[in-house]
Amino acid sequence: MTALGLTRAAILAVILAGALTAASVAAGAWDCTAITPDGEGLKFTLKIQEEGGRIAGTLESARGSTKIVDPKLEDWKLIFKTDYDGATYTLELKISGDTLEGTYKGETASGQVKGTRKP
Repeated sequence: MTALGLTRAAILAVILAGALTAASVAAGAWDCTAITPDGEGLKFTLKIQEEGGRIAGTLESARGSTKIVDPKLEDWKLIFKTDYDGATYTLELKISGDTLEGTYKGETASGQVKGTRKP
């Protein structure tokens, strides 16, 4: 391999290592609350893990468990879709250490979400 080829390989390795590190920042169980349009707090647990270098997870509430769909992490913001109570919602959650904060949006409701990582 040429010097240029080695440099490209090294740059690619650094980029991939950074992506995996970013994904691992979201991994874990999070105690979350979504504020409904009428001001009530809907509690749920968000469980995130890495599977083959990709993000996967579930959202668990008193109404059951559902998988998150199309998860991605961009600039420390976890974005995914999930079905809840017959509707699809998109969540955008900014991660900062052991806290997250963001929004949920669906066809009939939208609001704020806050959460903390479980120990």
